[in-house]
Amino acid sequence: MPKPNSQRPDLLPVIVLLGVVGVICIGFWLFPYVQKVIQREDCISVGRQDCG
Repeated sequence: MPKPNSQRPDLLPVIVLLGVVGVICIGFWLFPYVQKVIQREDCISVGRQDCG
């Protein structure tokens, strides 16, 4: 009689999925800040003095 499979499920795919979702969430959180910094640098590079 075969022995029943009593191994735990493989958690690696779940961990990888959570990592990818985490990186995407961090990207959405940081995007407005990075966009503001880039716009300010563009404004300064043009030579304007009233860059926020």
